[in-house]
Amino acid sequence: MTTNSQVELQHGARGQRVLVAGATGYLGRHLVRALIDAGCQVRALVRRPEQAAALPRGVDAFVGQVTDPATLSGVADDIDVVISSLGITRQRDGVTYMDVDYRGNLALLQLAEKAGVRRFAYVSVLHGRDLRATVRLAAAKERFVDALTASPISSVVVRPTGYFSDMSEFLTMAGRGAVSLFGDGQASINPISGRDVATACVAAAWSDATEVEVGGPDTFTFDDIARAAFAAQGTTSRIRHIPQGLAAAAVWALARCTPERVYGPLQFLIAVMTHDMTAPQTGSDRLVDYFAQAARDGRS
Repeated sequence: MTTNSQVELQHGARGQRVLVAGATGYLGRHLVRALIDAGCQVRALVRRPEQAAALPRGVDAFVGQVTDPATLSGVADDIDVVISSLGITRQRDGVTYMDVDYRGNLALLQLAEKAGVRRFAYVSVLHGRDLRATVRLAAAKERFVDALTASPISSVVVRPTGYFSDMSEFLTMAGRGAVSLFGDGQASINPISGRDVATACVAAAWSDATEVEVGGPDTFTFDDIARAAFAAQGTTSRIRHIPQGLAAAAVWALARCTPERVYGPLQFLIAVMTHDMTAPQTGSDRLVDYFAQAARDGRS
């Protein structure tokens, strides 16, 4: 069923030329599909030529590295809207959060400004402003948000709670017999699917909003998510709670003797598990269905 708002969105977006950064990532793939369905002309920024083969037919692939701005010349030419899901969770190839989440997105923004792009939508993280003081990943994302807000380009920041794909780690742990959680497991979150985030991003890009928080239709505690993972795996529930203070002390120590790629993901994970991560409910995809399908497919 198509709602009036969806009809209006499709009418406004149809024929628009959209650049998707991070197009081959979990969210980026859903963004490309959502934009095609909305009738947009899509250009996808990819890092390697072979990644272009995985894009849907009709998508214009642009090969470039955001860590090497010289390779991005022309990427925003003739583009109406940029939607960036560009960022890293687990660092590889020696790049840092600041290299990609901040400097990479900043390079795109500067090219968008020069090319006269009308609108720039960026995907950050829920409560990024609060987390930036203690979480390196959030600090890099929010530094770019600062630059985006100061830009003359009209912009919107989309803040999802947490992706279904991030919850897959619970399935992996449940399959091994035990799930380890930081804190008491009672912090709440309403995780959201990549498809539903993509739909929210496209709607935000053609709205007057400057910031949009989005979460999935169901709210859980982290204990609830662990139990759902055990149910999907058909294994006996066994949950370990690691005290928040002990986990924080471990990250503090790791930050002083290991590179960011080692302690950074753990720092972010602890923050998420010990803060309320709920946002307005949207979408229709349900985490329990995702878990059930992933367990059947052996994706855990």
